[in-house]
Amino acid sequence: MSLAQYGFQKLVLLNSAGYSRAELPLDDSVSIIAPNNTGKTSLINALQFLLIIDRRLMDFGAHTVDNSRKFYFPDNSAYILLEVLLPTGMAVIGCVGKGLSHDYEYFAYQGSLDVEDYRLDNAKLVTQPKLIDRLLEQGKLAKIYQSSDLRALLYGNRQKQRSDDPDLTIFPLEFTSQASTYQRILTRTLRLDSLDSRQVKEYLLEIYKNELHDRSVNFKEEWDKSFADVNYDKSQYDSVSRNHARIIGMEQQQQDRKTLRGKIILWRPLIEQSLEKWEAYYRQKSQSIEADMVKQKVEWDEVEARQKTIYKDQAQTDFELKQHQTLEKRYEDLTVQFHFVKDIDQLTKQLDAIQAERDALVTRLNNAETQQNPNTIRRNIEKCNKEIILLQQQLASLDNNLYLQLQQTLSSESFDALTRLLAVQVLSLPVVSDGKVQLLNENRLRVFGQDLADCINGSNFDAAGLSIDLSALEPNLQIKTAAELRIEIEESQQQLYYWEELLATLEKLELEKARKAELDNQLKQQREDIKLYEELLTLRTMAAERQQSITDSKNRLQAFKDEEATLSVKRSRIEVDQQHLKDESERLKSRHKRIHIARQQRKDYEAPFNFLEQLPHLLCMDSALLEIDLLADQIEIYNQDCQDLRDLDKTIAEGLIHLHHDGISKFQVQDDQEQELQVLFNYTAQLKQEQAAIERKARSAVVQVAAILRDLRNSLETLKRRMSDFNNKINKRQLSDLKVFKIEPREEEAIVNAIRTLISTSEQVDSGSSFDLFDHNAVLDDKELNKAKDLLIDQGEKLGSLKVEHLFRLVFVIGKQNQSPAEFEDLDSAASNGTVLMAKLITGLAMLNQMQDPRKSIKTACYLDEAASLDQLNQRSLIETAAEFGFSLIFASPEPQITARYCVPIGTSNGKNFISRLNWQIIKPIEEVIP
Repeated sequence: MSLAQYGFQKLVLLNSAGYSRAELPLDDSVSIIAPNNTGKTSLINALQFLLIIDRRLMDFGAHTVDNSRKFYFPDNSAYILLEVLLPTGMAVIGCVGKGLSHDYEYFAYQGSLDVEDYRLDNAKLVTQPKLIDRLLEQGKLAKIYQSSDLRALLYGNRQKQRSDDPDLTIFPLEFTSQASTYQRILTRTLRLDSLDSRQVKEYLLEIYKNELHDRSVNFKEEWDKSFADVNYDKSQYDSVSRNHARIIGMEQQQQDRKTLRGKIILWRPLIEQSLEKWEAYYRQKSQSIEADMVKQKVEWDEVEARQKTIYKDQAQTDFELKQHQTLEKRYEDLTVQFHFVKDIDQLTKQLDAIQAERDALVTRLNNAETQQNPNTIRRNIEKCNKEIILLQQQLASLDNNLYLQLQQTLSSESFDALTRLLAVQVLSLPVVSDGKVQLLNENRLRVFGQDLADCINGSNFDAAGLSIDLSALEPNLQIKTAAELRIEIEESQQQLYYWEELLATLEKLELEKARKAELDNQLKQQREDIKLYEELLTLRTMAAERQQSITDSKNRLQAFKDEEATLSVKRSRIEVDQQHLKDESERLKSRHKRIHIARQQRKDYEAPFNFLEQLPHLLCMDSALLEIDLLADQIEIYNQDCQDLRDLDKTIAEGLIHLHHDGISKFQVQDDQEQELQVLFNYTAQLKQEQAAIERKARSAVVQVAAILRDLRNSLETLKRRMSDFNNKINKRQLSDLKVFKIEPREEEAIVNAIRTLISTSEQVDSGSSFDLFDHNAVLDDKELNKAKDLLIDQGEKLGSLKVEHLFRLVFVIGKQNQSPAEFEDLDSAASNGTVLMAKLITGLAMLNQMQDPRKSIKTACYLDEAASLDQLNQRSLIETAAEFGFSLIFASPEPQITARYCVPIGTSNGKNFISRLNWQIIKPIEEVIP
């Protein structure tokens, strides 16, 4: 299915907005026909409940949303329904009234919209509490949605959707954040009379906000902030200058700390080597545990190997089992197929019967024209049919019929009387709960039998003023055996078959010839059945052996399963043993670590010693020889070095805190203290270069302020380019009698010129013009620059801030044929009413189209009232333009507009409006109708 076919299909109102029922097509252009003030606009406004959803964005003209709710949802059987075709299939979105509160709730489901789903068998509408169950009965799995959840579904916000929600995206926006803007514009396309230039400007800024710098500029604050950074750098420069001697001392301390770190890094591995005596035991125990682990690994591998063998044997046994079961299934199928076949002689007899029938038919075909009158044959056929029906009825109810029921329940006298009075057809009827004869109450039947016996006087039956001589009547039914009945049925059927075949031969010789061919096919099929039956006999002879094979296979599979259980237990035991060995190894390592710490009282297992190599240090060039006799002394010296390093860490940290308190905070942004110190020392060593850097930064302050303004100016230029593209979109087709129709931004010259002045000045400063270091006003001595700055500060205070929207106003450029274009800020006064409506509609549709994802296309609907004010040429142009933007256009007028695909009149009945699907008029061009 092509994308062009996705979209709205129809709108349905039930008991809503003054309509008893309304079905409006939406898959193409529509002309709604009705006098003014008869519900055309109300019908279209109903879409706001399904598409806008947010009550704050709905617009019902002079009516409030609350009053409109009462109008659209008078009770809990009022419905607004929309059928839409999506890439995932047909779907229905609806809302239903909830009762006296005039509130409503949303629901949706996948499937087609059938109005009868919402009506009960008594033609009444389904009420809101029973709606979901009713739809489920009709095979529609509907779900209730909160308004926010449904809005997320319709506008494609997948982040707010649940994983089990269907894809109901009707408006596939390129940016889902623009959903609110899209809804406001969509509301305006349903009420074009309230669309003005202010709203167009607001909507366009929302549409292009992702391409603009969406920021609010407090010019005075930005100006002050830029030069505050220069002052901050100067304060840091002064603080470092005041603490120059302290910083030099800290630099020497840092050098000593690096030396100690290098010495500790050298001696630490040498001390570790002196503990090898204890290490010997540690290694021996570790090797023992490792050997046990290897044994456990071997046992584990044996279990795994056996498990693989079991899997292989299981697969082979399962394959054999399935083969035997397949043969058994074949045997069962053939047994069912030949359930009513006693032996092969029966099939042979059937073959002979078919052969006999064929031979008889051949004979009849040869002698058909010599037979008796067809009418006589038809009477004989009718008689045979009646006899067969009666006999079959008796046979079907042989074990359960009225005759037997009466015989079991009534006395012999009552039973004999009824068998003489009731017809054989009645007596042979079966007694079943839903049949023609039902046993409602056996006790009451017995009472009836007693009452009936009281009416029997000798051989007479006296009841209701009548006396019947029962001796003159014969029992109407004599119970025969099933075999007797089948023989009689077979005889009657043979007779019937003979007469029917004879009549058929007389009436349809050609069909009889076809019957001969059919009998030939039956002969072929019967021979194939005999072969299948012979296969059944072969399978039957092997049934016991096959069943034994199936049983043996199942037993083997169970044995494999039992062995797997045993292996599982063994595997668990091995896992427990392996974990025990692992735990024992971990305990050994932990004890090893504690012995070393306790014996040597070393202090180098804590920070910063455990990552000392990663810190800045100087390589130690001492002789790296350690005698075992001097181990204790060397460890004492080693521990003292560790303590000296801790003391230096503390002294340097306290010195750094003092510098922070004195205002040096510039270097605290570094990742750690080491980097902060190094950067501080480098800064102190290059104070003259830092002074020059502050001077350069002061130059860039003006450039920074201008850069912020440049973003606003660039956003304005971007908007102009996008508006040019927008105008190209709305001018693809001529609009009414207009030669020119454009929407263009016009600069607010005072603000824009001031911004340009500041940007120009910043470019001159950035190119190398000098000014005094700490008197930055020197760069602003230019009168034009000061005037521009003051104007921007003043405008920023008046407007609250400077934004892109403050840099332009929106004008409508309109020019008729043979006239010069003119600019209007108010579109309503620019042209005739019809032309203005067209311009507003095209503008609204173009804005909506601008926000949609170009990779997806779901056709929706738009509305134009007073369509009669447009000629047919403009109407067709609007229909085609709306279609290009992805909309079906709905005209409303007292007269039909034949440019639309559908003409739909609004009727009235019992004081309510209605639109019947039967009254839709589909209009086609003559060339499509007449070849």
